[in-house]
Amino acid sequence: MNGQSNAARAAGQAQPIQKTIAIPATGEQAVGQSLKVRIRPCHLECWEYEGTRAQLEDENVIPPGTEWPEGVQSLRFDVGRFRYWLRRCRPDGVKGRPNAWDSCDWWCLRCDLIGAPSQAARRILDKRRELADELYLQSPAGRREWEAHWRRVFDARNDKAFQAFKNLFAPSRKKPGRPSKPKAIDPRAQS
Repeated sequence: MNGQSNAARAAGQAQPIQKTIAIPATGEQAVGQSLKVRIRPCHLECWEYEGTRAQLEDENVIPPGTEWPEGVQSLRFDVGRFRYWLRRCRPDGVKGRPNAWDSCDWWCLRCDLIGAPSQAARRILDKRRELADELYLQSPAGRREWEAHWRRVFDARNDKAFQAFKNLFAPSRKKPGRPSKPKAIDPRAQS
């Protein structure tokens, strides 16, 4: 059941379990083979690389001479102001328990800033920034800035030369609910 033969179980001897996982490499799942870089995954203050050992080494994000972890073990190390966490992760398209993919060549390297504010402190800082922005918008200076912005928008909308230039790149829109007008045929163009 767990990969050992009945004789080895009966003798009380553990045999190493060897697994080989084939990471899908066709269709949409071929994208799973390329290196992934996630900045602030799940709104956390960190970044992650996910890929094969060779991909991570080619990016020079793993210090030379690093002892790679075996199986489901992970490795944590600090370099300068950053804390790193290297571990195996589930490849795209592979299902099942971790022991089904704990020997495949698909790794995740996570980097956190040492001494960074906690998530709660980060949320408080974000709320403070949001409140300060709103207070500014409601101040006389903020109102002047808002009015100047919208004045520029309306001026651009009424600027015939700018609208003609813009229409060179963006097709004109048909207003919803109205039938499009047939284009007039120029009689001089027919001769």
